[in-house]
Amino acid sequence: MIKGCQKEMIVMQTQDSAVFESAYFILRRQRATAGKADMLAEANRIIGAGHAYVKRHCKKRAHVWAFLLGIACGTALFALLMAIFGGY
Repeated sequence: MIKGCQKEMIVMQTQDSAVFESAYFILRRQRATAGKADMLAEANRIIGAGHAYVKRHCKKRAHVWAFLLGIACGTALFALLMAIFGGY
């Protein structure tokens, strides 16, 4: 969340991406003096770290599907046993 009106922001526009139109980076108040090349390198590092987050997020979905498949198999086994033994 952005609070206050004294924030400095860098807007990076792109024409060669089919997914993103622009990226917004909000600068810290107390920041080290950095040149244009340093800021670009840091932006690329942050974007790369975000890509790793997306991969981890997708792996969590695999765990959910495995859990649901386990529940379905357990339910099917229980129903089969109830059908065979008739509730004795």
